[in-house]
Amino acid sequence: MTTPTSWQDQIARVGATVGVQQVDVLFDQAAWHNNVVGTLEQLRPVVPWFSLFTGTPEENLLEQAPILMRLDLTDWKHRAWLEEMVTYCAADARLLVVISPLSFQTLSHALRSLSQMKWGGQDGLLRYYDPRIFPLLMSSILTPEQQDEYRQLAFYWGWLDRDDQAQWLRGNAAGGKDSVEVSAFLELSDQQCELVGCIGDAQELLAGRQFDHLHESREQRFSLLYSLVLKASRENYFGDLSEYVGKAI
Repeated sequence: MTTPTSWQDQIARVGATVGVQQVDVLFDQAAWHNNVVGTLEQLRPVVPWFSLFTGTPEENLLEQAPILMRLDLTDWKHRAWLEEMVTYCAADARLLVVISPLSFQTLSHALRSLSQMKWGGQDGLLRYYDPRIFPLLMSSILTPEQQDEYRQLAFYWGWLDRDDQAQWLRGNAAGGKDSVEVSAFLELSDQQCELVGCIGDAQELLAGRQFDHLHESREQRFSLLYSLVLKASRENYFGDLSEYVGKAI
């Protein structure tokens, strides 16, 4: 398990390797009952923050919005706030870390665009900022071209996995450049949307704890459950997934 202190130290070290003294943190407020924005607005020095719902149909749902904030790792108050977030929010799959050379305005607007998707002519929200979803999006669901939309924004993306282990994905941001081109939305295929749905189904099975005996590692349990949910999907199985998995293992 990565402790809050060790992850915070990792974040600072990773930033230092690429000459970045700030960290951008995406915080998912969904079903969170504390006033994060209120706390941010009271911090001094000021913490820049941005709701990814800005300019979208969900704009008025600020209390449920994913919030991007930029913290100065050279300031002790910002470091203390990061420590609070890492301690109380990371294990709840609410934090995605971005080590980026881009200005806050450029990064925030690009991340907002990449949360918008279209599927079958319908608009939707792609919750890539959920660290349970992001790794699979970037490894097997999005096309290489779609993945590059995210990779160009950061030197590194970071998160804690289901075993509370720190994970890092290297991006391909260009230092000294503050202009990027991103799509206004991501066009997802039926298959891609089905795969995203399978993540949710497997996560629900994992949370139910019926299959805790399969592996000590939650990541390994999830991988097995996800593979079986994918198999059920390919077989057009529409019954109880718990029963399907129970028979398959």
